[in-house]
Amino acid sequence: MRKERNRRKKERARAALFAVLLLMAGLLGGCGKGELEGGGMEKGMKEKLNEEMEENMSAGVKESGDRTVVTLGTVWGTYNENLQSAVAAYNDQSAAYCVEVVDYLGEASDEAAAMERFQMELATGKGTDLVDLQELDADVLGYQGILTDLTALLTKEERQERYQDNVLRCAQTGDALYELGPTFQICTIVGKKTLFGEETGWSMEEMLDAFERNGKGAGALAGFYADSSVVSTLTMFSLADFVDWETGKADFCREEFYRILEFGEKRDSGGADRRSRLTGHSVSDGIHLASLEVIGSVGQYQYLKEIFGNDMAVKGLPGEGNGVSVQLLDTLGICAYSDCPEGALDFLRFYVDGEWMDDTAASSGRFFVQKERFEKQLMLAQEQRYDDAGNPLPNASFDDPDVPYVYAASREDVEEVRALIGLADQKSVFIRGIAQILDEEFGAYQQGAASVQEAAKKVQNRVQLYLDEKRQ
Repeated sequence: MRKERNRRKKERARAALFAVLLLMAGLLGGCGKGELEGGGMEKGMKEKLNEEMEENMSAGVKESGDRTVVTLGTVWGTYNENLQSAVAAYNDQSAAYCVEVVDYLGEASDEAAAMERFQMELATGKGTDLVDLQELDADVLGYQGILTDLTALLTKEERQERYQDNVLRCAQTGDALYELGPTFQICTIVGKKTLFGEETGWSMEEMLDAFERNGKGAGALAGFYADSSVVSTLTMFSLADFVDWETGKADFCREEFYRILEFGEKRDSGGADRRSRLTGHSVSDGIHLASLEVIGSVGQYQYLKEIFGNDMAVKGLPGEGNGVSVQLLDTLGICAYSDCPEGALDFLRFYVDGEWMDDTAASSGRFFVQKERFEKQLMLAQEQRYDDAGNPLPNASFDDPDVPYVYAASREDVEEVRALIGLADQKSVFIRGIAQILDEEFGAYQQGAASVQEAAKKVQNRVQLYLDEKRQ
């Protein structure tokens, strides 16, 4: 079995080498200004590429003692300390498998070329067993059949007993789960209860009407993502409302998206109240009524409670449901054509369990997906630490003179965080190709080059074309 697997890897690697050499020869030896003298690839460059690909081919078929090699493809592996730590810890303890990282960037300085090569090998079935999804769109890769649906590999008991099942449900695309990571954050909008009510969940129309009813423009929405286009930010957080991934159909030509464009135009048009950073004073002075927040620790939740006091309500992102979304971090996927899916899954379980990660993640803005690690995180948040002189030490600090520190959390704080995670009913999605379309067409609308209906129609056509191309 192992010899047959390695034979297939060798054949794939040789085919990949041949295809890339042909592609590079075509790209570098083509017509126009980019043509090399004499046509074709320069000798030195060809030799370098040859050596590079042969090294990767050898790495892909090598075994470490009696262990089977599982390959993990990445572009940023050199800079991802979490990934490096997980691989090292796994290889120290695993008797059956050994993970080898294939870093497409390597020592090269051209990120775009490395990413292009990574994506090409994934698309042509010549990639690695595991995929580091940083800078890649898991939904698109799953949509193309490149990533394995993990729901078929994880038992119901495992999901419920080992992990936070609600987090995994939110991370799904339709009924499929294409990525997993050890940590996550919660994205939502919090605001003043006395102005917006305390019920979680509202439509875009209800949110916009609430701001207008209180005499405020869209600049009264603060938040972590609010310096970017509000249109792309809000649409990405609620992309499932506009894109059906199972049918591959987009639906932007409707009132809900018109209101997002109008809201964004008011928010991003400038003005004295366009200050996105939330502080104690910005809330008490009435500059900000609500904030789009990314919450990954009990301390961050305590900070928001300090700012809003007893007047804080979790309103949610506008759209269907509660509007509380899960954003998985440092995610990996398993290739649908992996030669060693059992080894890939073994490492993925180890990686998501997070035992290789120390407890500093509790104060770095990330919740653990694994249940036991998460419960320990909540317990540590309630412990008050002291310095040598007996003075209490803060559990978290913030760049806000009004609320510079928070200390040990109360039981009430912890239970409210648990309830907040329980409210989550969607995933945070950021697909670069669609975000770029949104920003470009919103810019045209903002400059008066298109009506709201025309801008939505252009978004509809371009996103549908994007989906159709990815579906091929």
